[in-house]
Amino acid sequence: MHRKLGIRLTIISSAMLVAVATSWAQQASPVRIRGTIESVQDPTYTVKARDGSEVQLILPEKPQIAGVVKASLSDIKQGTFVGVTAMPQADGTLRAVEVHIFPEAMRGSGEGHYPWDLRPQSTMTNANVDQVVTAVDGRR
Repeated sequence: MHRKLGIRLTIISSAMLVAVATSWAQQASPVRIRGTIESVQDPTYTVKARDGSEVQLILPEKPQIAGVVKASLSDIKQGTFVGVTAMPQADGTLRAVEVHIFPEAMRGSGEGHYPWDLRPQSTMTNANVDQVVTAVDGRR
């Protein structure tokens, strides 16, 4: 009887470990690939990554793909939802290296301030532009 109980506990423990491992695997961080889509043969996308390597991706039926088009600083108005990639400076400030103007459909995406993968130590801040001002040293 003790042996049957031991076997049952082992099976239950193993099942719980598999469930926990599966849960952790499902919570993995998304993988971002920066590059140019070279070709598409559903569901496989061939992407030339920014380091020059070629990556083959199998994507779901309706993948989320973001593109980038050139804009100017004057395109940023009060109420615009933006994402600013920045690098820390020696004096403790952040210097923007990219500014993304999101379409209205993406408002609220990734809102907040967090580490980013553009460069080592880079950050991303996504937020609504509350006010646009001109300072003595230009637009900041």
